[in-house]
Amino acid sequence: MAKTIGELVYVPSFTSLVSYSSPGIAHQVLSLTEPKYLLVKEEKDDKLGVFLDGDVWYVDKRKVYDVEAR
Repeated sequence: MAKTIGELVYVPSFTSLVSYSSPGIAHQVLSLTEPKYLLVKEEKDDKLGVFLDGDVWYVDKRKVYDVEAR
């Protein structure tokens, strides 16, 4: 399902996020120790760019969940 820039998504614990130094070259890999609600910055193929601690990290979009408004 396509995501909108600024949309809030739920990322479960133990999900891997990757930052890139240049296109296709991974700079860092981080495994979340606790679940997070993160904002979507962009969508690229099978990945979502999300904001975490002021930086953009990429996560497999099959590993995130929609946040329903109440």
